[in-house]
Amino acid sequence: MRIYTSPKEDHRWIFQPFRATFKGAGREEKIRQKAKELDFRYLSVYSTGDSLHAAYTSERDGYDFAARFHSYCLKAGMSDVVYVERSSDEHNIIVIVREGNIKRDKVGKAEDIKADLESMMGSVNLENVKLINYQFLENGVLEKAKSIFGGRIENLSAALTDKLEPTEEFAFLAERDAMSKIKSRRPWLLYLGIVGIVLMGVNQLASLTSDTVEKTVVVDPYASFYQAMSSDVIQVLNRMAQDYNAHVGLMTLPGWTVTKVTHTKGQVSYRMMSTENGDVETLKAFASKNGLHVMIDPNEIVLLGLGANVTSTDESQVKMYNVEEVHHFLRDAVNEYIPGAELTFIRDVPKGTDTKWTIRELMFQFRGIYKEDLMTLGAITKNLPVSIGGDSADPNAGQYIIDSERFTGGLKISVFGEKL
Repeated sequence: MRIYTSPKEDHRWIFQPFRATFKGAGREEKIRQKAKELDFRYLSVYSTGDSLHAAYTSERDGYDFAARFHSYCLKAGMSDVVYVERSSDEHNIIVIVREGNIKRDKVGKAEDIKADLESMMGSVNLENVKLINYQFLENGVLEKAKSIFGGRIENLSAALTDKLEPTEEFAFLAERDAMSKIKSRRPWLLYLGIVGIVLMGVNQLASLTSDTVEKTVVVDPYASFYQAMSSDVIQVLNRMAQDYNAHVGLMTLPGWTVTKVTHTKGQVSYRMMSTENGDVETLKAFASKNGLHVMIDPNEIVLLGLGANVTSTDESQVKMYNVEEVHHFLRDAVNEYIPGAELTFIRDVPKGTDTKWTIRELMFQFRGIYKEDLMTLGAITKNLPVSIGGDSADPNAGQYIIDSERFTGGLKISVFGEKL
């Protein structure tokens, strides 16, 4: 999460919270359950039609600007809008609303927002998208925006973070206070659907005879998803804990230091460099004690071991999440808790046959972090359908080099779930 104070009015806006939309019966309970899962204490909940939109943060005393802007767009009849705003070198913002939904909200350095805007401008079908600008577009970005948006660019004389006043509807509050604002509505559409099903069942029952009862076979549409979760998912926390323990042991090994670590879906390798006449027998003794093997060739010496690939085989413990929501949650958590790291999108790999699901591949890139930060990554992904490595067809998961106990490199991770 990021805090942004508006230029003149000093409104305190919170950006990049975890977002989720809930529909149908039991929406309020689902919102509470999600708060419990995320362990975020503060919520902002507002409604549009039959949907409840919830944002979750660890911050209090702030307002959800993207949600406030979203409401402003819907009231103005705008469903595809991009807003950019400049405040300072360190604090610039972008909010993207596509097809009436919040797709992105971010605060950061000018080059970061520029990169997000250019990435969005490189996507397809922007002919109906409007770009609203406050002092951000300039030079090459301005020219590219003009070529894409044409006359659909609106330049403002005042920042929307000042003009759009924060209201209680978009405040981040403690869970009890946030939920007390939401009045429970009777799901009339659901009731009507149930009545229709009952009436249809009565008519069918009346037409059946005792010897013409038809049995219905229920097939799990997500069978391939659960199969993948029980075989292809490598729990990040288990692998990072294994890696952390290996580093702790290797740091105490006399005469040797680790220079590079490589992860694949099946194993982990540690490239070793001798310092002060390191003894190979000492290295072999350490390897034998820790379930590793010493591989020696003319160019390098490597400790090689099987990866800690513990998977969940209990379907009751596996949940189907929206890959975009998990992606945004991971991105925000990495930004907040692992300085020096970044989570970037690689691709979506469609899966399933009758019922589609997706593997979203992401790259966790880092520079100058410590072994403890990899444990933090594991903790962030705990209890989520997130795996080390990409699609199961690709065995490579990533690597990093080590310089004075600081790690620089990248690991590919994947999110399994639905894509709405």
